[in-house]
Amino acid sequence: MKSTNEVFFDTKTVQKLGRIALSDPLLRNAGLQEGDAVDIYFDVTSKRIIIQRAESPVTDNVNSQRNKE
Repeated sequence: MKSTNEVFFDTKTVQKLGRIALSDPLLRNAGLQEGDAVDIYFDVTSKRIIIQRAESPVTDNVNSQRNKE
């Protein structure tokens, strides 16, 4: 069995609009709180979703695209 740093926290149901609520213990352990910006990645090989603290503030991608046109 290979060694890993993964810790299981919970099983969640995907809500309408694709939302998943993260538990307070998970957010605390990740050092995140309400209002923090996060980057979301998808690993196509393992089919895992990776969430990590963003280095820059959140921008609205739709409005950003409109402003470029």
